[in-house]
Amino acid sequence: MDYTEIFGAVTGIIYVVLEIKQKKSMWIVGAVSALFYTLIFLNANLFAAMGLQIYFLFASGYGWWMWSRQNNKDEISEPIVVRLNLTKAAVSTAAALAGFLLLWYILKNYSSDPMPATDALIAALSMLATYWVTNRFIQHWHLWIAADLLAIYMYLSQGLYATTALYFIYIIAAMAGIVHWRKFRQVLN
Repeated sequence: MDYTEIFGAVTGIIYVVLEIKQKKSMWIVGAVSALFYTLIFLNANLFAAMGLQIYFLFASGYGWWMWSRQNNKDEISEPIVVRLNLTKAAVSTAAALAGFLLLWYILKNYSSDPMPATDALIAALSMLATYWVTNRFIQHWHLWIAADLLAIYMYLSQGLYATTALYFIYIIAAMAGIVHWRKFRQVLN
């Protein structure tokens, strides 16, 4: 286990704690974690996971911007949860499914990824969850649980033990996030 993986795992834990509390600074910590995990997954030939980290890097900027639009203060004064409407849920889920199928095809046929279907599914679920969290939809936590369960299987099979431990923590954090976010004021989309 190298120090890059440990540092990535530690910043990942800090990120999820800030996410549960709806602290805008989570986006900065998430970007740092994404940089480290880009290198980790590149070295493990987990190309969808690596691409996902690049997506997280850009999503961190988008999330910062979205959350800044909702409140110009450094931290959001009153955490909120936005209701996910059926149309947005259906369209974004269909896009994630299409992304999964395309990514799976590419990884299976054009890469040395050891687990192309699992890697592609984790990437698609995670991208959808990240999009939903930028909009403050509580349902993103459920997507994270599904993606994290798959990630534990994949990372454990690849010998990424600190990362596997991180994803166990992410599942616990997602459960706590669901409970905590239910306390926030809900607003219409």
